[in-house]
Amino acid sequence: MSREVLAETEGDPFLGLTIADRFVIVGKLGAGSMGTVYRARQEAMGRDVAIKILRSDRAFDAQAKARFTREARAMSLLRSPHTVTVFDFGEIVDDSSDPTFGRGRSAEQSSPDGATWSSGSLYLAMELLEGESLGQRIKRLRRLRVGDAVRFARHALLSLAEAHDKGIIHRDLKPDNLFLARPPAGEHEEICKVLDFGIAKVMTGAERPVDALETQAGTVFGTPRYMSPEQAQGRPLDARSDLYSLGVLLYQMLSGRPPFIDDDAVVVMARHIKTAPVPAIEAAPEAGIPPSLSLLLQRALAKRPEDRPRSAQEFIAELDRAMDEARPSLSRERSSRPPPAEVGGTSELLAVVGDGADASHTPSTLRPAPRRRTSRVVVGTVALSLIVTAFAVRELRRPAGDGVRRLEKGVAH
Repeated sequence: MSREVLAETEGDPFLGLTIADRFVIVGKLGAGSMGTVYRARQEAMGRDVAIKILRSDRAFDAQAKARFTREARAMSLLRSPHTVTVFDFGEIVDDSSDPTFGRGRSAEQSSPDGATWSSGSLYLAMELLEGESLGQRIKRLRRLRVGDAVRFARHALLSLAEAHDKGIIHRDLKPDNLFLARPPAGEHEEICKVLDFGIAKVMTGAERPVDALETQAGTVFGTPRYMSPEQAQGRPLDARSDLYSLGVLLYQMLSGRPPFIDDDAVVVMARHIKTAPVPAIEAAPEAGIPPSLSLLLQRALAKRPEDRPRSAQEFIAELDRAMDEARPSLSRERSSRPPPAEVGGTSELLAVVGDGADASHTPSTLRPAPRRRTSRVVVGTVALSLIVTAFAVRELRRPAGDGVRRLEKGVAH
């Protein structure tokens, strides 16, 4: 373990805690509003894992527990190599008769950042990833090579294909929720993995929420820059909403910016609803985006779900066709090797899933890109529709590419 990790975990009540008789916490990776993520050792399997623990002040919050549980359930159903793997999920139980439990600590203590744990807190054990998030990659490089961008989009679509087949809609695809994992030994290309199913919608065959605490109708959840039009309007969603969001991500990877940017989140949402995006090939003419790929993006970003690819598998097939058509013009482009993460003595990094990690509580050599406070919005449809209607008339009169300022304000949390 790096010295920085040791420094961060000194005095932390979780250090040395054994969870479920098999995970021993050895270091802290990151902290957020919902919980803290630790590095843990599973000796029986000879591996290190990531343990996400719900803060004790959230342990009796029905919404927080429902979201944490929903994330665990959704991820446990998925086996794609392009989805982060869940190993275990459960509740921390204080067994005072076990001398190894918390190394004799009381059942509720505070860590240096103010987060506490107690008997009854939920935990989620996941694979420990090495690499960086797509958000970090974009921050460093601004835009990606065409081959890399398409490969990462394809990987994400493979994850979504399985999720959609099992009735799971992600609903919050964004750069921080795609992780570019370093390749296994003997391989040369990074693997893109989808993270954070914390606001995923799990549907039955009749397309009804399985979870009784699922989102109420008429409530908007998600991240404005990456929302589908129907999501911004609080309308019922299906898999094609995720495909729109993936289209936004691919657009950004290729052009260096999302299709719609503004200081005001509601303006961004209104543009998703009413404004046609500037074709990617025109937004970044210097990027060498193939016309066939730009045309596919226009379809993926269609306002009406029925005008988009019908499924993740269809999107993949169309991506492959677009790349086959563009291959002659891309023959000189070499697929880049994974750029080295700008870290010190170690490159190990966990993407802290689901709760807006606070980088100030992350070891310096493991620090993720800071999450903006505007990462998600939750807003009532009635209130939103009144605001969006006022903006929509104005937006229809403005160029689609107008408003290039950064989105820093949120609607609500």
